[in-house]
Amino acid sequence: MRIHALLAMFICAAAMAQERPRKACSFDGFSADGKLAEVTRPTVGYYGCESGKDCLPAKLAAGDVVAPYHADGDWTCAYIQQRDGAGPGWVKTSDVRDIPADTAPPLDAWAGTWANGLGRIRIAASNGKLHLTGEAEWHGPGGVVHTGDFEGDAAPQGNHLHFVEAGAETCTVDLTSIGRYLVANDNDRCGGMNVRFWGIWKRK
Repeated sequence: MRIHALLAMFICAAAMAQERPRKACSFDGFSADGKLAEVTRPTVGYYGCESGKDCLPAKLAAGDVVAPYHADGDWTCAYIQQRDGAGPGWVKTSDVRDIPADTAPPLDAWAGTWANGLGRIRIAASNGKLHLTGEAEWHGPGGVVHTGDFEGDAAPQGNHLHFVEAGAETCTVDLTSIGRYLVANDNDRCGGMNVRFWGIWKRK
């Protein structure tokens, strides 16, 4: 009986290992037309995955939000954002569903304070336009801190907003409004080294 139990455990472990993705998630950034999906049940996602053996598991809860990039068989490559960190990884395609977006939200839908880690984007609606103020930080080794910011007005087109702040180096930020979230991307010219206004931002 003991041999049979050990054999069953070995077969089960082998089956689980085979279910893991076998290549890295080639997520190369956020687009100006962002999309979001939510996890439908407790599941496990995976970071890394140069092969099936070196995947790093990440527990995902129902309601967690990811930014899908592309599907590959049973797996979807997505930007996974959790309380303790974020990055590109894999989640079972059957365990996520798209979050529908209002393609013509009112200006008030943009208004508020949006958070991503230490970053904040504050948006106020006035006279048919939006006034945006953004602040972000990057903390490196040895107590190094780099900061970034932007401020100005822009008018959305549907649920998309393209912001341009002219200066010595032009900072551009693209936002997509999807329910309680904004999906953001920038041109990497809105602050110091490694400071980015991108990712999934949630209304505070």
